[in-house]
Amino acid sequence: MNTTVNQKIEDALLEFYLEADKDTINEILQEDINDIEAYKKKRNKLLFMINAKAKKQANDALIERVVNYFEDAIQKNTAKPIAYLKQLMSENQSLALYHNFEKLSKEDIQAIIKDKNLIDIIEQIEKDGAEEQSTI
Repeated sequence: MNTTVNQKIEDALLEFYLEADKDTINEILQEDINDIEAYKKKRNKLLFMINAKAKKQANDALIERVVNYFEDAIQKNTAKPIAYLKQLMSENQSLALYHNFEKLSKEDIQAIIKDKNLIDIIEQIEKDGAEEQSTI
């Protein structure tokens, strides 16, 4: 999975460069580097923005993967994923009001997994998937 995240980051960096304001990039490139500290400050700011966008896209991809998994599990009425989703909901009392899983929307599932460690959720999903495959 680490290579997948790295690939998503590289894709986001490429997309940022392709979508960046060309005038701003040209202005930065045409400036003389008289003040090395100012140059480093601008470079660091640009790198920070690039990394932030890349991480957001990678995080969005992970959230989408988890949400799709839980939506599919709800539609198929798969016991383990639903039990895991109930466990996540029980950890947040404000979400405990959801009783009808068939009516959970994408936004509801995102609210449930919000502030949770997505890597742990994906590992649990993959573990459950491996267990289901071994029983077949």
